[in-house]
Amino acid sequence: MSSPYNRPVYIWLWSGIILISLMVVIGGITRLTDSGLSMSEWNLIMGAIPPTSEAEWIETFEHYKQFPQYQQLNKGMELEKFKTIFFWEYLHRLLGRLLGIIFVIPFLYFWARGCFDHKLLKRMFILLGLGALQGAMGWIMVKSGLADVPYVSHNRLAIHFSLALILFAYCLWLALDVKYHSSLKKKEKEEIPYKKWMYSIAVILWIQIIYGAFTAGLDAGYMYNTFPKMGGQWLPPTFSMLDPFFLNLIENPGTIQWIHRLAGTVLLIAVGILSLKVYRSQDHKDLLPLSLALIGVILIQYFLGIFTLIYNVPISLGVLHQLVAVIFWGVLLGLWHKMKYRSLHADFNWKYA
Repeated sequence: MSSPYNRPVYIWLWSGIILISLMVVIGGITRLTDSGLSMSEWNLIMGAIPPTSEAEWIETFEHYKQFPQYQQLNKGMELEKFKTIFFWEYLHRLLGRLLGIIFVIPFLYFWARGCFDHKLLKRMFILLGLGALQGAMGWIMVKSGLADVPYVSHNRLAIHFSLALILFAYCLWLALDVKYHSSLKKKEKEEIPYKKWMYSIAVILWIQIIYGAFTAGLDAGYMYNTFPKMGGQWLPPTFSMLDPFFLNLIENPGTIQWIHRLAGTVLLIAVGILSLKVYRSQDHKDLLPLSLALIGVILIQYFLGIFTLIYNVPISLGVLHQLVAVIFWGVLLGLWHKMKYRSLHADFNWKYA
């Protein structure tokens, strides 16, 4: 028996999910290599073509020298080194353009073929809007480091990363809705198990995400490279160095790293308790595979965070830490969707597995 869901649309949405994940990975490399300010202009069309001759490279490099990152941090940099950091930022922007094409062109095709009902069409426009907003925020973030201070604002970095995860979540949820026909037709309201636990985990996760971006933006991971204590203490020695105290929560690298650690530990405990509850339940065995996947991913993420810290944030571990965070977010969304639409998942699996 063939599946009733719109498989081409489902595959298209998953291609977007995979590309967004790849964008997050390349974005992480761009941040860790300080490559984000190597391209000082945002030309949507012409910027898709990199320098192709030595003369063009020299011209691009000379243009880079006019900005604070070179003048204050990279003075004396050689052209070959510039080509390396330019490559990562160029690849990041190129993927952004590719993502735009993959979203827009198939969308127009599916729309013309009548593949979207009225409700789904509205949600597709929201998806495209989120993609455009994310691209604009990326340039706003870069622009913040092209003025007097050669650093990307950690606040804007947090917004940029959060928007990427919101776009990822919206695309994934749409894909699941298309597959299971959930939210696309009227149905009886189902009781959602463990709702309070899921909300709590989501809140803790987003605190962790925001402070993870703060940690990256302020290079806070390069200080206090011991675990579990920081500078030999449970609270970092610089915990309350800023006045008023509130500034420590958003500007103090030591305090921000401490909050990131604390949120990660609380998140691990919360996911562990939820998974244990599901494991012991006789009524929710269908949720067990995803709940076990969730605890497995968070354990990997937690220890990756520790190793990333104690090894002084090598690029490979830093990027892997960020990628596993995206995977955890995806598994959590998959579990939430199954909790919300259990009967549709069960019916689909019974008929088409």
